Amino acid sequence: MLDDNDLDNRRLALTTFNSAARNKLELITPHLGELLPLTMKETIVRPELVREVTMGPFKHKVDDGLELRKSAYETLYALMEVAFNRVPVPTLYDRVVAGVSDEHDIKILCCLMLSKLLTLAPGEFARRLDSISEGFRAVLSYKPKENAVKQELEKIAEHNKAMIKVSLQVNKTLALESTEARTWKENWEWTRKEFSQIVRVAEDELSDKDR
Repeated sequence: MLDDNDLDNRRLALTTFNSAARNKLELITPHLGELLPLTMKETIVRPELVREVTMGPFKHKVDDGLELRKSAYETLYALMEVAFNRVPVPTLYDRVVAGVSDEHDIKILCCLMLSKLLTLAPGEFARRLDSISEGFRAVLSYKPKENAVKQELEKIAEHNKAMIKVSLQVNKTLALESTEARTWKENWEWTRKEFSQIVRVAEDELSDKDR
C-alpha cells in the first residue's frame, strides 16, 4: 500500500507503519529495507500535486501532497526514536534538510528531528552545517507581505524560533572552532543581530528546559 497509486491509501499505509513502529516494532523490522525507501520518497515535494484555486479576488495554492509528506516525516521521526540503527543516516539528513524549506508543519517537525539528530549523529550533523545553515537563513530571510494575516505571522514566528533553538543547541553541542564552520558562524551572527528578541526568548526557554 505504500506504493499504491491512491494518495489516501498511501497516507493510511504510512499511519499504519508509524503505529507499528511505536507499538509492534518486531513486525516491521525485517521489512525496513523495503519500507524505508518508499517512506523517504514520500517526503519529496511533487509539483504535479500543487494546484492553484481561486478564492474571490485571490489565488491560493493547494498542495494535495502535503498531508502525505507530513505523515512520511512523522513516520521517520518515529523510526528515529525506536530503530535509528536501521535508518540510513545520510539519506535521512538529506530529507530533513530539504524539509526545512517545506510548509510550516514540516519545518517544525524537521527542527525537532534536527535537534534529535544533533545527539544521535553529531558527526554527520557537523558535515551538514553549511546546508543546514543555508536552509535556516533562507527561511529566516523571508519577509511576509504587508497584508499577511495574524495566523501566517504566528506561524512564521513559530518556525523561526524553532530554527533559532536548534542553532543555539548546535552552538552548545558542536566544536565550531574550525574554519569549516565559517558559514555557520557568519549566518549565526546575522541571525543573532536580526532576531535578537527571538534569540533571547529561545535562550530562556532552553535554560528553563535544562533545569
